[in-house]
Amino acid sequence: MIHTFLFSPSGTTRKYAVAMTEAFNDDSQLIDLTHGACEIECDLVDGDTVLMLAPVYAGRIPEMASKLLRQIDGHGMKAIVAVVYGNRDYDDALLELADIATADGFELIGAGAFIAQHCIFPKVASGRPDNSDIAKAVEFVKRAQKAGQLDISTIKGNHPYKKAAPTPLHPKVDRHKCRECGICARECPAGAISVENPQETDAEKCISCCRCITVCPDKARRFGGMKYRMIAPLFKKMCSKRREPEWFVAE
Repeated sequence: MIHTFLFSPSGTTRKYAVAMTEAFNDDSQLIDLTHGACEIECDLVDGDTVLMLAPVYAGRIPEMASKLLRQIDGHGMKAIVAVVYGNRDYDDALLELADIATADGFELIGAGAFIAQHCIFPKVASGRPDNSDIAKAVEFVKRAQKAGQLDISTIKGNHPYKKAAPTPLHPKVDRHKCRECGICARECPAGAISVENPQETDAEKCISCCRCITVCPDKARRFGGMKYRMIAPLFKKMCSKRREPEWFVAE
């Protein structure tokens, strides 16, 4: 059986998770950690394989995802890890996720980094993952299934990891569009949006994951402001060249 653990506030990591899981042609379950510890029972038995997928935030695994993924007990079973980033760089995130899987007691057989539309700057890698991305994700999983244990030292990244740095940019509310339905507050993984007043966001708690933008039925949340307008064109220029997936499997 395939057990896929994912953290996917904006939904793009989930697209990869579904495609990779289906590539196994086996019984499977998707365990979404976006809202915290999952109540779905996951009893790993001999012969099972685990997939772990997480987005990249400033070159690292989101702290919330890291804490949840560290609670899984691998019992020496096989694991494949993958990170999804917005066409800038995945820096130390893939190595970090591989370290988490190894610390959990898994035998790592594959590690890959894939590209998706940037959630803060959506003009970067717009429309990704595309068909080519998904095809390569499937190819990666099929290669990993046939591979032996991966030497973690071959994975791109550094020890110690780069320092985690929160973004200074946070979604803003268009008060003319917002109906205060509360969906954003209920869906926010960080609990940064007030349930009583959904137009209020706690910047200290916000992890800029774009969940509120993704789930808002009225498109009342977006990034904006002077700082955003200054950074966006520079970021697009710096990260406009198409990057391709990279993966690491034992030969």
